Amino acid sequence: MASEKPTSDSIQAFEILKDIKPKFAMINQKEFFEHKFTGLKELSYLDREDVTLYCLTEEEFVFVRTTPGVNIFDTEEYPFVYNIQHKSAEEMLIASHEAVYQYLKTKPERDGSNIAYLHNPGRCGSTLVANMISKTKQCEVQSEPTPVLNLSLIFNKKDQPVTRESREYLDLIKATFLLLCPDVNKKYFIKPWGIETMSLFPLLHQALPGIKEMLMCRDVRPTVLSFKKLIPEQIYKSIIPMKMSLQPPNYRDLWEKVKRGEGDPDEAFCFFILSTYHAYMEETRDRDDIKSYSYESLIEHKELFTKSFLKEIGVEEEYVQAAMSALEVDSQAKSSSHNQKRTAGVKASVSDETMEWAVKLAKEEFGIELEGEKGRVHNMPHQWNKV
Repeated sequence: MASEKPTSDSIQAFEILKDIKPKFAMINQKEFFEHKFTGLKELSYLDREDVTLYCLTEEEFVFVRTTPGVNIFDTEEYPFVYNIQHKSAEEMLIASHEAVYQYLKTKPERDGSNIAYLHNPGRCGSTLVANMISKTKQCEVQSEPTPVLNLSLIFNKKDQPVTRESREYLDLIKATFLLLCPDVNKKYFIKPWGIETMSLFPLLHQALPGIKEMLMCRDVRPTVLSFKKLIPEQIYKSIIPMKMSLQPPNYRDLWEKVKRGEGDPDEAFCFFILSTYHAYMEETRDRDDIKSYSYESLIEHKELFTKSFLKEIGVEEEYVQAAMSALEVDSQAKSSSHNQKRTAGVKASVSDETMEWAVKLAKEEFGIELEGEKGRVHNMPHQWNKV
C-alpha cells in the first residue's frame, strides 16, 4: 500500500516488521525499524497510554505504540527510556508539527508545573539521581528521552545560537515536553542527555513557565576521566570532530579559537563540560530558581542532598529513605553500554598540563574559577547547600 501523507487531523501508522537498530546506536530514529504503512489514524489515537513520543525532526513528531503492559518509565529494568521504547515498539506513528499543535489545543492549557528537568554535562551522577527519584514511586522518570536531544540538535544546527529572543521555537519545545509528560495528574522527572542539550537553558522556562529546573555538576577532572573510561580508546580519540559539530554555533566557534593543534580529546571534554556550566551561569545571571547540585555533595551529604532535591521537585520528605536506597546499586547496570571493562581495570588519566589549560580556558573565556587538582568550580551559583 502506498504511504498516504497525513492531514492536519490525522497521523500515519506503520506496522514494525523488524528491528534493524545498529548495535551501538544509542538514540532512537525511525530508520532503525523496517516498517510497513498500514493507513491513517485519527489524532485521538495519541491518547492511548501505550503510545509515547519516540523522536522528532524539523518537520514531524514520531511516536511508537509499545507492547501491552510494558512500562517505559521502569528505570529498574532499563536506566534509559530509549532502550525500553525501541525494544518494545510494535507500531510507529508519524504526525506533522502542525497536526500535533492542533491536537494539543484540544487539551487543557498547561505550564509544565508537574515537570522537573535536570540539566547536566553527562557523567556527573545524573543517572544515579534519576534512579533515586524513580525509587520514590512519586514521579514518572524519563532518563535521556531522545526527543529532548532532537530538540537541542535542531537548535544547535542553526547559524546563530538560540537566545531568550528565539521565541519561534517555543511552540515546538512546549509540544515536545507536553507529549513526553501527558498526564496532568502525575509528576514527571526528565534527565536529558548531557553535553549537547545546553541550548535549552534560555528557552525552557519561557515555553513552560511552571517547569522546575536544576543543574547537576561534578568536578571537571573526574568527569573527563569518567567519559574516558566509558568510551573505547580509539573512539575517544576520534570522536571529537563529530561531537563538536553537535554543539551550539557559539561554542563551536570558540573551540576553533582555543584548541591546540587538531584538538586534544581530554581538552575537548573539558571544553564540553565547562561550556555547559557557562550556559548555566549565563542563564542564571538574573534568575535564582535553578539550583545547582554536585555529585561531590551527594557523596558527602547523602541525606541532606536527598531531602533538598526531593523538596525542589515537590516530593515529600517521607520518601527520602526510598530514594537513598538507589545509592546501594549501580544505576546503569542494565544499560546497553554497561560492562565491567568500562569502570574496572581501565587505566586512564588526565594530565596536569590539560588541567592547567582548562583552568586558563575557564577563567579567560567563561569567567569560571576552577580550584584544586580535581577542577572544582569555585564560583558555581545557587548551590543547594549554600542557598
